[in-house]
Amino acid sequence: MSIDTDHEKKIDNIIGGALRGSGEAVGRAANLDFEFQCSPDIAELSTALCKAQGAMQGAVKDSTNPFFKSKYADLSAVWDDIRGPFTENGISVVQMPIGGVGSVGLVTQLTHTSGQWMRSKLTMVPMKSDPQGIGSCITYARRYALAAMAGVYQIDDDGNTASQPNQSQSVDDSVKVDVKKIQGLSKDAKDIVDLDDEENGPANARELYEPLSSDERIHLQKIMKSSAPEGCKKTYWAIFHDHLKRAAQ
Repeated sequence: MSIDTDHEKKIDNIIGGALRGSGEAVGRAANLDFEFQCSPDIAELSTALCKAQGAMQGAVKDSTNPFFKSKYADLSAVWDDIRGPFTENGISVVQMPIGGVGSVGLVTQLTHTSGQWMRSKLTMVPMKSDPQGIGSCITYARRYALAAMAGVYQIDDDGNTASQPNQSQSVDDSVKVDVKKIQGLSKDAKDIVDLDDEENGPANARELYEPLSSDERIHLQKIMKSSAPEGCKKTYWAIFHDHLKRAAQ
């Protein structure tokens, strides 16, 4: 058997999603005509996914659509939200583009270390059939499919690219964020986390966070998500957010 044939069969097995012992056919006869599939048992995967979703903070709207003058959470923001929780709970993600006549398909699969899995297929029609148009469509599909399967909350105003922007929903581009102010606040927020004061930490976190505008909060989250206390798996933002949740109780 040639190397090319071996490689081709591996691709077929991955796209078909057949895991040995799952009861599905393996190889070129794998059926891609599905919307959602899962392994016979998903109890462990469901438990892991539940724990991971409990640790997610939400995807930050840190990208701007110039046509609609609106902000949205891009693919990297979705990954930033799920990477830690998924890794800690033994969940991996594979997203595989598949061909179609006049369309672009994407299979997104979540697999647990137990071998249990679930997958979903999303099909879209690119606005242009050139490489750039197809690539943009795949990225777009990856973002929506991953957010949907992982349960990531995001507000995305650029969904209907065939419509005209609603002026009442436009974002005021004149709004600016004082970067030095946010950098100073991020240091204060990290100090609250480092003090590890269970009694006063929640109130101090709320006092710092509540006066901020939505744009200021987004910038603060980005800074605090980029680092973690020494020896801690959680980011500064994740711990600070825990303080905010306790303050709201």
